Amino acid sequence: MPYYEKDYFEIIISGVGGQGNVSSGIILGEAASCYENKFATMTCTYGTEARGTFAKSDVLIGKEFIDFYECQHPDVILVLHNKAYPKIKNKIFKDTILVVNKNEVDQIDENMGRIFSFPLSDIAFEIGSLQTINIIALAFIVGKTKFIKKSSLVNAVKNKYSNAKIKKLNMAAIERGFWLLT
Repeated sequence: MPYYEKDYFEIIISGVGGQGNVSSGIILGEAASCYENKFATMTCTYGTEARGTFAKSDVLIGKEFIDFYECQHPDVILVLHNKAYPKIKNKIFKDTILVVNKNEVDQIDENMGRIFSFPLSDIAFEIGSLQTINIIALAFIVGKTKFIKKSSLVNAVKNKYSNAKIKKLNMAAIERGFWLLT
């Protein structure tokens, strides 16, 4: 069954603090709930330090009320940094889409999940800011799964960032993420 036809969708966004893992969860939840009238819940885990320690968001999106907060069988897992992979790899199933930042993650089990590996850090630098890495990945994931519409993601990102320069960078990041589908 295509992801867009599913009644329920789970995604884990993982990396280290400073890579936008929590912001990504908020953006996806807003895109689903505010622009598509779906239910969404998100929890996040992160270290006490602001940057550099493990951080993740679990986002659950559905057509019905969601009464749980943690992914049990993720449809998608995003891994942006080596520190995250050991902490989430037990959540990877055969049918899980695993999106990996190959600039930062160098050792993954090739037999776990359906792997899509991209130099996300390099692409973010090309756009003009490493802080767009999460948006590039989200755009790819939305384009690949279609569990929410591109327009919903665009609207949520525009709503999140009021600064014109940051908004422009993130709109470029969305386009690059969708470009990865080709």
